Amino acid sequence: MRLVAQLVLAGFRHHPARLCLTSLATVAAAAVVVWVVSGYDALVSQFDDSTEQTLGRYDLLVLPGPGPDAALQPELIEDLRRDAAVAEVTRACRLRARVEPFRSASAAGAAGAAGAAGAPPPSGSQGRGPVRPPPARGDAPGGARPGGADGVAPAPRGGLARPFFGPALVGIDAAVAPFELAAGRWLAAGAADPIEGVLSRSAAERLGLDLDDDVRVLAPSGEYRVRIVGLSEEAAVSAHLGRGAAPGSPPRGPPVAALYIAPAAAEQIGGAAAAGASYAYLRLQPGEDAAGWARRWAPRLAAVSPPAEVVDAAAVRAGMAESRLGRSARQQAYAATGMALLAAVFIIFTTLSMGVQERLRHLAILRAVALTRVQVGATVVAESLIFAVVGWLGGMAAGWGLLAGLRVAHPGLFPHGARLGAWCLLLSGLTAFGGALAASVLPAWRAARVSPLEASSTPLPTLSPRRLSWPLSFGGLGLIAVPPLLLFVVPMPDAARYPVYAAVGCTAMAIGFLLLAPLVIGVAETLGGPWLARLLGLSPALLRSQLSNNLWRTLGTTVALTLGLGLYVATMTWGYSMLAPFTPGDWVPDVLAAFTTGGLPPEEMAAVRRLPGVDPARCLPLAVEQPRLADDITGSGERASVTRQDTVIVVGLDPRAGLGGAAPLLPLRFTAGSADEAVRLLAEGGRHCVVPDHFAQAAGLGLGDRFRLIPPEAPDHVVEYTIAGIVALPGWHWMTKFSGLRRRSARAAAMIFADYGEVAADFRLDRIHFIWMDTRPGTSLDEVGEALRPLAERHRGRRQPVNDQGTWEYGARMVGTALRLSTPEEVGRRIRQRSDGIIRGMCQLPLVTLLIASLAVVNTIMASVRSRRWELGLLRSVGLTRGALVRLVLAEALLIGLAACLLSLAFGLWAGWCGTGLSQYVSFFGGLETPLVIPWGSLAMGFAGTLALCLAAALWPAVSSGRAEPLTLLQSGRGAM
Repeated sequence: MRLVAQLVLAGFRHHPARLCLTSLATVAAAAVVVWVVSGYDALVSQFDDSTEQTLGRYDLLVLPGPGPDAALQPELIEDLRRDAAVAEVTRACRLRARVEPFRSASAAGAAGAAGAAGAPPPSGSQGRGPVRPPPARGDAPGGARPGGADGVAPAPRGGLARPFFGPALVGIDAAVAPFELAAGRWLAAGAADPIEGVLSRSAAERLGLDLDDDVRVLAPSGEYRVRIVGLSEEAAVSAHLGRGAAPGSPPRGPPVAALYIAPAAAEQIGGAAAAGASYAYLRLQPGEDAAGWARRWAPRLAAVSPPAEVVDAAAVRAGMAESRLGRSARQQAYAATGMALLAAVFIIFTTLSMGVQERLRHLAILRAVALTRVQVGATVVAESLIFAVVGWLGGMAAGWGLLAGLRVAHPGLFPHGARLGAWCLLLSGLTAFGGALAASVLPAWRAARVSPLEASSTPLPTLSPRRLSWPLSFGGLGLIAVPPLLLFVVPMPDAARYPVYAAVGCTAMAIGFLLLAPLVIGVAETLGGPWLARLLGLSPALLRSQLSNNLWRTLGTTVALTLGLGLYVATMTWGYSMLAPFTPGDWVPDVLAAFTTGGLPPEEMAAVRRLPGVDPARCLPLAVEQPRLADDITGSGERASVTRQDTVIVVGLDPRAGLGGAAPLLPLRFTAGSADEAVRLLAEGGRHCVVPDHFAQAAGLGLGDRFRLIPPEAPDHVVEYTIAGIVALPGWHWMTKFSGLRRRSARAAAMIFADYGEVAADFRLDRIHFIWMDTRPGTSLDEVGEALRPLAERHRGRRQPVNDQGTWEYGARMVGTALRLSTPEEVGRRIRQRSDGIIRGMCQLPLVTLLIASLAVVNTIMASVRSRRWELGLLRSVGLTRGALVRLVLAEALLIGLAACLLSLAFGLWAGWCGTGLSQYVSFFGGLETPLVIPWGSLAMGFAGTLALCLAAALWPAVSSGRAEPLTLLQSGRGAM
């Protein structure tokens, strides 16, 4: 082994640039892992403190079973209090309400803002009952509130603020502070005037609030003013608590950010809902064993209806690891490790393959003189281990430097200090050493099989894509067909489809495209070579076999580039394809007006149609309700998703004007039935309806089938509707989410259309709460709002029920306090704005991987120049200019980049399409018809960036070879032969 070490070190001294570049690439790969995984380590370091802050001064939590309306019954609370081992039981009830500041945290960047987002009500109006700030001061001009409806101040310098939708409202009967207070005091006993509240410190910072500030609480019963008397510390990480809670389901237990109020105030705001308990804290008697108490009570809690369970500190800590934040950080760590590991494999593989190819005669002589096959192979493995050691240590040092710099710049990001945790050490080591050892297998085998007699006289023939492409291509095509077969053809339970696809489908796809790589390289060389030669002023014969003569070297570099670029293409394709079903389609009218308080009497529709800017022929009143399905026909109980819910939105409208005729208000595309037949059935009565295709598919319904609905205001009066038509309804989801159409629940399975009179009668709607209209050309939304505002103010009344998102100014705007306007353009703009940021964030890791892989291009081009020095010297001797030689070297890099672009395009589109199919089974947002959307503009930027990286990577080898004299090239080339 001492001889092997000497040979390895001698090789590095002879090629120092190869050692530096490969080590640098490995260092970069390990540093990426350290950078990403350190976030998970930092998160894990907060679990202990967050567990203490979640439980506060208590020992245990009692949670109800899973379900949106699950609660602990009062009888159970009393039984717990009678237990001699329990010192204290604190009941907490999470109320349905929205909390926002009366004043904006910052009005500086809000469009159209003239002042604060709200002001205190006039003197004497502060009381325990509902209050309403003056409309003139509570709303910015044009209906836009400064800082947004979620209370977040605008991002500085035009940046996009991270959404924060306010703290939860929690009624709690604790006599003393259950958690540590950062400032102020706990709630006073008894009723308070005004209502007192204790706000989580992080929520106060996000909303720009402090002690003695007031917040507005918007509840179904009205609007309330709450005075902040204390600020509480809270857990930095939320916990995914409770058995039977599926990953991604709504959190159970204490919220991270909350506004706590006394029981009397909770009863005033929440009514009968405040009598229940969303969860309860337990403090045991001194010396009582929490684990033993939990075991004794577990059977009793499981036997109550609905069942309950006990959660201790260990379960809280484990729940933090399984929370959405914990799972996301862990998945990012694994993804970073996997991508960096593959990048290291292909970069080191390329380097080792080039070394073996260049040293065939040297290895043959060594085999003939002294070395065994094992020793020859060991030299290659030893080289890879040196790359691993340098890469791991350098990556740890570079990662630590980045973390230290970030800690200095942003101390709040690492409250427990920036350190390299166990996960950083483990995963970065796996990247460096795992990648190096995996990359050394094939080159070591090739080196060990060198024959002293044959290789010393004649070089081993190189592999040609033309010889390999067709056999490998057939195998590759068969393998890449496996993923769609698993997704769309092979029957299996939905729960098993994802693990089978991940284990079998993804592996088959990766190997399949790897086998297709030689064919793609040959295509790039055959088709791109002549075109590139003409572009650079070279003879096409010079580029005819640039890549195929050195297949191993080209293959490793191409695949390394494809690793990052291919995932970038796949992410872009999958992301924008998944976005398509949520973008409002052409069927959506111009404006949806929602009257949030009160409603218009039917006779006012004539006045609405006469308003300036409104197209009177295309303006319809809507009767809207969100009833529950009497039967679980969508399968929401088995696995909830965007299409598997237990409620639907029923929209009543005039069927002839809304759906029929040559130019209906809603030009829907019927996938089953016809518009004429559906309009006839709806107009004749008998509770007929038109449903979207995704609902019909999820429920297994067709034309003529029936389903039952439970009216919210009359649950004993179940109504049954018959399907008269099935339509495509792209974009209904987000159009209803923020417009106020979801009146009873944040989730809905579908948007269903029926006759206005039948819907109004079935669901007891005697006023008009929604109007859908088209506007005349040139009419602005502000003009429509100002025209409708007097009608809305004149017919104020009871606040209409609405989901929380229906109060956010996201895709909609408030005009005064009684009118809300939504447009498909605004919803689409907000969707694109938000999704662009998310998709680009997902593409960061692939692009970093692509940048690391570009170092392999430098190595490849340098090796190409070294192996062709005799050939380049001959070309220079017969008249090839220095500039032409530089262009020739650059052309090889561009051909490699072109091959990587072609392979990445094929892989990315195929993986993106399969990803959309997989989402139907595993994603909450699956179930909608998802077209394949190819964002050519973004992909073109990625391809251009890849070619630019290849060009930049080849610049130094190209210039250095161009500066060399012909004689120098001939002499060095002869010496290497």
